[in-house]
Amino acid sequence: MDRRTRNEKIISMAEARGKRREKRARERKPRNARRGSRIFAYRKFYIAALLFLLVMASTYAVRIVALKADEARATAEFEAALEEKARLESELEHIDDPAYIEQQARTRLRMVKPGELYYVLPERDGTEAAGTADGGNSAEKEEKADAE
Repeated sequence: MDRRTRNEKIISMAEARGKRREKRARERKPRNARRGSRIFAYRKFYIAALLFLLVMASTYAVRIVALKADEARATAEFEAALEEKARLESELEHIDDPAYIEQQARTRLRMVKPGELYYVLPERDGTEAAGTADGGNSAEKEEKADAE
């Protein structure tokens, strides 16, 4: 009877186990809720990984586009340099020709032969028209004569 005074209610082992199970079930999350949170965590990881890959891919795509633009600009500069080289090489072939020397002296240095008059007339667009006393630019006449 000492037991009854201390613990007024005596219950069976099966009832005690049932109460413990109910208490534990209330304390812990349901099995489906734990599984859902685990699936949600995986989804978050996959979404984060996908976003990271998209950011990296877009970064590299922007870099590739910039490099292609630089390549096109460098190619255009190279072609312009080749054209300039060809022009200078053709000029070099004529550098010792007396007619070419005279033409360059008349156009670049505005030199005239003795007895010729050099005059400059303003044109309508603001540039200057140069000529000699014989009625025009003799260098242009010489170029036309050489072409014929």
